[in-house]
Amino acid sequence: PVITPDGQVLVGSSGRDYALYSVDAHTGTAKWAKPFAASDHWVASPLLVGNTVYAPNNNGTLYALDLATGNLSWSVPLGHSLWGTPSTDGKLIFVSSLDHFLYAVDPNSHKLAWKTDLGGSIPGSPLVASDGSSLYLGSFARKFYSIDAARGAVRWSVDLKDWIWSTPALMGDTLYAADISGNLYSLASSNGKNAWPSVKPDGSVTATPLVLSNGIVVVTESGFLYAYKPDGSTLWPPVNIGGKIYTTPVLAGDRILVAAMGAPHWLYAVSSKDGSVLPWSFDGK
Repeated sequence: PVITPDGQVLVGSSGRDYALYSVDAHTGTAKWAKPFAASDHWVASPLLVGNTVYAPNNNGTLYALDLATGNLSWSVPLGHSLWGTPSTDGKLIFVSSLDHFLYAVDPNSHKLAWKTDLGGSIPGSPLVASDGSSLYLGSFARKFYSIDAARGAVRWSVDLKDWIWSTPALMGDTLYAADISGNLYSLASSNGKNAWPSVKPDGSVTATPLVLSNGIVVVTESGFLYAYKPDGSTLWPPVNIGGKIYTTPVLAGDRILVAAMGAPHWLYAVSSKDGSVLPWSFDGK
């Protein structure tokens, strides 16, 4: 779900109604007169820029909706299924696709600015550099790329051991990414050189690494949390939550909130200081 500054919660349905909903964050009541319905289900969260909601659908279309009403402002058909949340440098909207292309859409002209073939499906979102000049992302071509945000040209690419599913994380000048075989990479943002050639958590990784002040946390399909210092050494011992973890944890103060599938509880809290599982959990109805 995406929480907006005016108190809306935006969430798309993967059910049969193909609807994107807006509800009040405090009461759960509908904010729009009716949900926005597409022709297929929603996989990615939308992106909010100002008063416009950019929503990518599994039908290959990027929809631009009015935040206040949910009404369609305009749309752009791009390609195959869109599974990654769009990102922006403040000028263009960047959308990844399963058709192997990374797209850049001009929100003023409502037209495609450029597209770049990355050789494999791209389910994750492109990460925008802090200065907006570059995009970073991996694909199912077992490669990781740095892309010129203005033109779409490849600045550099490096070979990886397996598919990249998630969005990378950036801390300083270092990019952190993990593949579905469980390999973890520490890549220099300037040239893609990997400083961690042999760091491998126990299990497939589909979630974005979580950046802490003193390291990163990676969650695996095997139900573990792994924490590493910037030099690749262990920050704290692995933590077994149980079940399977596919989604990126959330940092709330000094607590790491983790959602697991098939675990005894739906939501867990882990200390970011030492990895201890805190006496706090949540179960749905």
